Amino acid sequence: MDFRRLRYLIRVGEERSFTRAARSLNVSQPTLSQQIQDLEAELGVALFTRTAHKVEPTEAGLLTIDGARRVLAETERLREAVQEYRGLKRGRLRIGVTQTFNALYLPQIVTAFARDYPAIDLEILELANDEIDASVEAGTLHLGVGLPRAHTRTRAEPLYADTLMFVCARTHRLAEAESVPAARLSEESVALLGHGFRTRAAVDDYLTEANATPLRVIAFNTFAAILNVVASGDYVSIVPADVRHVSLVSGVAALHFARLEPGPGSRTICLLSAPEDRATPAAIRFAARIRDYFAATGR
Repeated sequence: MDFRRLRYLIRVGEERSFTRAARSLNVSQPTLSQQIQDLEAELGVALFTRTAHKVEPTEAGLLTIDGARRVLAETERLREAVQEYRGLKRGRLRIGVTQTFNALYLPQIVTAFARDYPAIDLEILELANDEIDASVEAGTLHLGVGLPRAHTRTRAEPLYADTLMFVCARTHRLAEAESVPAARLSEESVALLGHGFRTRAAVDDYLTEANATPLRVIAFNTFAAILNVVASGDYVSIVPADVRHVSLVSGVAALHFARLEPGPGSRTICLLSAPEDRATPAAIRFAARIRDYFAATGR
């Protein structure tokens, strides 16, 4: 149904005159009359009774005028809602990130964004890399930060490089070493992330290439749990280098970080965006905040 005809209908009903209604709408009377006739034909009822001196809505006309007012009011509310959405005056943003990014970089970005756009609801989820990327691709996340999968690299934007490091307690026998040969890990019990995390896969690949088999491996799903176990002195670990900047355990001074020899290859942490046709205004603005943060810090 043509919204213009609904506006014409309402005005004729208010003016009780095609002449006055046409004048106020800035259209010709024949055009207005034809539009009302077309609407009557579409609905299959007469909307007005017409005499030489008066135009009155029929019962069906009164019903239609009332409905037209409601339709146009809802349309205007929808238009205002979309304008607010586009202007970031309302909306919802779901972001999936890795543990280290969430702990180290995200708080400053989120705090500033939430202050500038208080009507945007933010939901931050710590997830495994593959789950982040898959959820952005599926549309259940608006943005992600992590390692892209091979087939989604075209929409992955590099943010910074990270590598793996050795970590032990400062009471451990390797606590004085600046670098630790991978072969030494065959003499250690190791705490790692569980299978399903890309970091765990990278560690397993590194140990396999170095022909190193730890005495024992225990698995956790957070770096906080891993580092707390390492701080006890009985276990060592291999973690992303950025973890050393995060106070994930009480008293980070209890930990010693060292390079691995041979050195693992670096990994590029990326901003993972939805396809352009599914990008929301809030997601576009938040992605810009992430880029600006790393541009400003030179990370």
